[in-house]
Amino acid sequence: MLVRGIFMKTPDSFPSINTKRPDGLRPNGRPYRLMIVEDKEFQRKQIVQILESEGYEIVATASNGQEALNKFDKLENPLDLLTTTLDMPILDGYALMYELNQKPNKPVIVFISEETTKGVMQDLISMGIGDYILKPINRRVLLERIKAVVTKKVK
Repeated sequence: MLVRGIFMKTPDSFPSINTKRPDGLRPNGRPYRLMIVEDKEFQRKQIVQILESEGYEIVATASNGQEALNKFDKLENPLDLLTTTLDMPILDGYALMYELNQKPNKPVIVFISEETTKGVMQDLISMGIGDYILKPINRRVLLERIKAVVTKKVK
């Protein structure tokens, strides 16, 4: 392109340095819809930021299980995935999962928590969790595991 006698390159003249498709998009281009439930505000914002950077649509966040259930019941379109922690005030992650399992359009649930006892893990697996990610939150691990869950378990 010529501007005032000077040759200027257009954006199409440069090679794309990031040709990777965002993990948060379905093959048809629509984003996966997620809710993030975490009682610690910093970690909730961290998870949201990481997932939004890959194109996931965060439709709601909550600081406890009861708030999550209230927001879930008001959603017009179904969620694909919900992340939660185990220990929260008012309604914990176990109770939240139990309540969601009673609903017809329940999302895949991924726990992000520091709890690692064998009994807890067995209980969660028997309840049908999508995955379990240990804290502290690691960007690469979080993105890899969420991508694996949505590509395997979300229709």
